[in-house]
Amino acid sequence: MAANLKRLIAVYLFGVGAMVAIHFLITQFYDPTWEDASLAAWSVMNPLQVIAVALTVVVTYLRKQRMCAGLSDQTVTREYLEANVLFYFSVPFFLALLWNWFGVQFADPAHSSELLWILIDVTLPVLLGVTGHQLLTEAKAEAG
Repeated sequence: MAANLKRLIAVYLFGVGAMVAIHFLITQFYDPTWEDASLAAWSVMNPLQVIAVALTVVVTYLRKQRMCAGLSDQTVTREYLEANVLFYFSVPFFLALLWNWFGVQFADPAHSSELLWILIDVTLPVLLGVTGHQLLTEAKAEAG
């Protein structure tokens, strides 16, 4: 992946992560039940989150493949462990996000788990932030 593309994806991941974290916190002040005003904002942010996490799954998969291809023995390095943990966490996270989003956006009657939304909204900024940081580090190394 080209360095500029990595930077672009990293900026997108940072932006979505920050937006979700900030909105998650401020909803306590203007719509703590997530039933009125915040629904419009979440309905715009949810597809952006889905795109960001889909990018994260792809990026973490590619990183995991690079780490596994470079192994000549069975030694587990920090980079290998990070790549595998991030990938194997991002896949079920993506499925949970899709399940909840489909339940809100497309199911009739609408249904989702508020506790799952809370888990998603507090975990997503960390997942996207770590992945974005790794992309920036890789882009910087490629650029020299």
